[in-house]
Amino acid sequence: MTWIFAPALALHIAAGLCAVVIGVLPILTRKGGRWHRLSGRLFAAVMAVGLACAWVMTALRFNAYFAALSATASITVFSGVRVLRRKRPDLDAAQRARPLDWAVTLTVLSIGLWVLVLILTGQTGSNTAVSMALVYGALTYGGWDLWRFLRPTDWPFSPQLWTYEHLVKMLSAYGAVLSAFSGNFLTVLPTPWSQLWPTLLFQPMALIWIVILANRRPVPVGP
Repeated sequence: MTWIFAPALALHIAAGLCAVVIGVLPILTRKGGRWHRLSGRLFAAVMAVGLACAWVMTALRFNAYFAALSATASITVFSGVRVLRRKRPDLDAAQRARPLDWAVTLTVLSIGLWVLVLILTGQTGSNTAVSMALVYGALTYGGWDLWRFLRPTDWPFSPQLWTYEHLVKMLSAYGAVLSAFSGNFLTVLPTPWSQLWPTLLFQPMALIWIVILANRRPVPVGP
């Protein structure tokens, strides 16, 4: 089965480079507009290809950093897209978490906890700081989603919550792929900052964006 590694790596790199370029478009285009939706779907598709290859490579040659990165990117892309189907769980029970949501979230949390144990027992080698940051991301997003699945209409639910979730998760997904790109190609930056700067950029950006949206007139949202 090891012969699969090389083509999986080639496809992973190609998909990652496409995601770096395409991922800019949903950020720059009008939210909810045709080009935003189209570029967002394309970004999610190339990310899915890249992540499928990443998990194949992780299974063949395990690396804690790569597992943590794949887990974080997977939960943010998957949940960032799926939350668009869970806009109004207060009005429609069909817009609550489905078995697929539970399965993916619990799997990612399990992988995150496993990598955390490896980090704490000193079995991860290099990239410990970056791996810890990625594990924190996977556990945070996974834990948030579990709360939302269990108590979909409780705090901090609002009719606009899905907008903020989608924004934060998709920006985090783009930050994850940019982190991998930067760590491999922007070698002029010192480690671990070559891999951490996307997180340091996009997380505050997401928070500022949410504050701006929250202070605007709420946009009516259908069921």
